[in-house]
Amino acid sequence: MPDSTPRHPPYAQPTRRPAAPQPPRPAEADEAEPEHPSDLDDLTHAEYRLIYEQAGHNIRFGKGQQWRVLEYFTLLSFGLVAICAFAPVAKDVINFVSYFLLFAGLAVVIIIGMLQAWQYGEARKLDWLAEGFSTAARSALRVKGRLGSDINRYIILLILLLLVIVSDIVAFRLLSDLAR
Repeated sequence: MPDSTPRHPPYAQPTRRPAAPQPPRPAEADEAEPEHPSDLDDLTHAEYRLIYEQAGHNIRFGKGQQWRVLEYFTLLSFGLVAICAFAPVAKDVINFVSYFLLFAGLAVVIIIGMLQAWQYGEARKLDWLAEGFSTAARSALRVKGRLGSDINRYIILLILLLLVIVSDIVAFRLLSDLAR
């Protein structure tokens, strides 16, 4: 029996639209958990959202402060080394500047560590607050695992600290060579 469906030339084939992106499937543990909305009343939910937004802002602010501290320390180091290298400066001043930069580098490392601890506390606050949200919201927040985020965060912290330490060593060595 001949096929009764009309044949279209290849250029006239109807095109199919791609399917809309689907949200990622929850993990096996989440599938057992039934979907339910937040158990919080409207006022408490609004407070949770406000605190959640503020904690996210605090994390972004802390990370920005870490980079600014690094930028200011780097500019201070380059500026003082340039002044000592190109201006007639006594050896005692060069020695003072080199030890001052060591002290400033130590202070920067401590400040970056304190800001990282603050961000860690804010991230724990976000985790605690998320427990009051609906199961759908908690599933969405778990799409990117905590371990991957922590690894990224601490690699960036390590890079920040290495930049401070290396620039401090370079500045100290340059200044001690100038003091000879």
